Amino acid sequence: MGYAAMRASRNLKTAAALVTAIVGSFGAQAEASILVPGTANPYLAGQPSGTPCCDGDSAPAESPVLALSGSLGGDTLTFAATGGASYGPGPLAPSADGWPGDVFNMTADYGTGISGPMGVQVSGLVGVFIGSSVPSGPAPAQLDDGMSFTSLAPGLDQIFWIGDGLTGTGTGSVQSFLAPSGATRLYLGVVDGFGWYNNPGVISVTINGAASVPEPSTWAIVLLGLAGLGVAGYRRMRNGAVAPR
Repeated sequence: MGYAAMRASRNLKTAAALVTAIVGSFGAQAEASILVPGTANPYLAGQPSGTPCCDGDSAPAESPVLALSGSLGGDTLTFAATGGASYGPGPLAPSADGWPGDVFNMTADYGTGISGPMGVQVSGLVGVFIGSSVPSGPAPAQLDDGMSFTSLAPGLDQIFWIGDGLTGTGTGSVQSFLAPSGATRLYLGVVDGFGWYNNPGVISVTINGAASVPEPSTWAIVLLGLAGLGVAGYRRMRNGAVAPR
């Protein structure tokens, strides 16, 4: 095989390996493990340093934990959470579902552009999807789906219940969550009414989720790259390129 043909063949093999790696990365399951302290206030998601909220809290001291970032819209996520927090000094809740039977409605709008859900247990794990900008303006409607759903599709800036990630406490079906269009960040926090600053405890969370389908622009770049390598190899063969000495 001439040098030009060998070079073209090598380029095509390299491109094929690149495409395989890209496709594999999109098809793989993403996994992340996060520690969420009891002080994680979900109303402060995405807020700049110094933003006050909720009778004594401020960013970043009581900010929620940034769990995922990137193009999340359309991803389906599942959660597995253990440990416990509390809404003030004292014993910790027995699980990531919070205090059994202590159900209430979180605040509809604390002035940070984020709404709290209805019918959730105090000190349980919650999340909130936000976009690329700082949440602001009137908060969206409150979610009113309770805690025992099998699937949930929260909107942007809506705090949603996660708990231990199962329909029951330590049992039941795995709950799934569909990230809304435009979501670029997922924050995790805990349920409280005000003053997260003195909440003890930590919840350990593992997140699993299907990777997003590649954008059309991504495939266009890959195909253009392949075409470019093929054309370059073809031209070398036609021009009878000679291997350098």
